Amino acid sequence: MDGTRIILAAHRGDKNRYPENTIPAFEAALRFGVDMIETDVHMTRDGHLIIMHDRNLKRTAGYDGFTDEMCLEEIRALDAGAWFSKEFAGTKVPTVAEFIALIKDTDILINWELKDYPCHVGDEFAFAAADQLIALIREHGLEKRSMINSFSDRVLEHVYRKYGKTFPIHGQGIYHCQKTRDTATVAQEELYDWCCLYPNEKGRVPLDFPENFEHCIKHGILPCVCVPDELDTYQRYIELGCCMFTSNDICKADEILKVLRARG
Repeated sequence: MDGTRIILAAHRGDKNRYPENTIPAFEAALRFGVDMIETDVHMTRDGHLIIMHDRNLKRTAGYDGFTDEMCLEEIRALDAGAWFSKEFAGTKVPTVAEFIALIKDTDILINWELKDYPCHVGDEFAFAAADQLIALIREHGLEKRSMINSFSDRVLEHVYRKYGKTFPIHGQGIYHCQKTRDTATVAQEELYDWCCLYPNEKGRVPLDFPENFEHCIKHGILPCVCVPDELDTYQRYIELGCCMFTSNDICKADEILKVLRARG
């Protein structure tokens, strides 16, 4: 994760072929052989860490309720696969502990996105979720394989001040493509090791702002993107210094990167 090679990360697992952020999606990503899995962490009302992208469970688990207002037993009773296809009906929302059990004996890198934001759940809850995740990472010796990510700079600042740069810190937007939910007291240039660059509010894509990449590289921040998996697009981002692609279609992304590596 030092920028010496381009990382291919599976966005919520192999979400193109399996229901996102589920054990089947993660198993498929491992079988395929990506470098990294990007996944999302919430804490339940009773203090358990689960894998789920949205705070509201309706889109992927069929229940109109918030992760932080429900206990683990209630969430585990939901179906996280039927929305994707009948084949995956009955798939459970995984816990972080289950995810770790799946990946701990592999060499996969993990991009942990902390999804509990102070603006939604308050400082105490959001920081407790971060602390509990880091305790599990340490317990299982995953520090060198883990990256901590959030749209909340305040959560990232909590991690930075409490744990230092034990793991790379991944921010969400800088300079002309700011996407953060809040602001830290420490400058992003000090806080971030990695930064995902986004379209701006007018829909202009990161390629329209090469100065964002220049700004990151100038300050020792490794730029990355989550963009359509297209050959010309990937090539242009690599030319700007992109070091990681978080992909929604890992099969296509892998083919693209193989072609670009062959070109040298």
